[in-house]
Amino acid sequence: MSSNPSGDPGSEEFVKELTNHQTSMLAYIRSLAPGNSGARDLLQEVNITLWQRRESYELGTNFKAWAFQTIRYHMLNHRRRLISQGWLVFDDDLIQRMAPGFENEPDELEERHIALRKCLLRLRPQDRELIHHRYATAGSLQEYADKTHRSAGTLKAILFNLRAALKRCIERELKNAPNHSG
Repeated sequence: MSSNPSGDPGSEEFVKELTNHQTSMLAYIRSLAPGNSGARDLLQEVNITLWQRRESYELGTNFKAWAFQTIRYHMLNHRRRLISQGWLVFDDDLIQRMAPGFENEPDELEERHIALRKCLLRLRPQDRELIHHRYATAGSLQEYADKTHRSAGTLKAILFNLRAALKRCIERELKNAPNHSG
């Protein structure tokens, strides 16, 4: 008797693929919509679409490329929704130019994510909190400035320096990674 809920012999394999790629899919969504606090919601929408379209996926082929193509379509639709609500967003051509590449380098995005986590842990707690507020919440920089009794200009300067430091740290981490080929 089959233990997978759908009765489809490929469903278990599909669920494994989907589960194994959640981190890279979320990172890819965030790379296409930086600062978007709704990235996890978009990931769930993509997961639903992928599940609904699972019969069109050929087991053994590049799941990541297939999933990332779906993410691109979702991002374009999300962009259209934002425009209809009056938001200023990237144009379709820019998203298409930014999008290709990651699905063909399966480990690069994950390696960068791991390096970023290591580098974030090296920051002072108050700097991590600022980064978290800026990139993982819907709160404004001015709200955070008011909360911490600092000016928004000061926080912008701190963020600028933190991003530069994180970039250097990530580059060092990637260069020193055991499986780095460059």
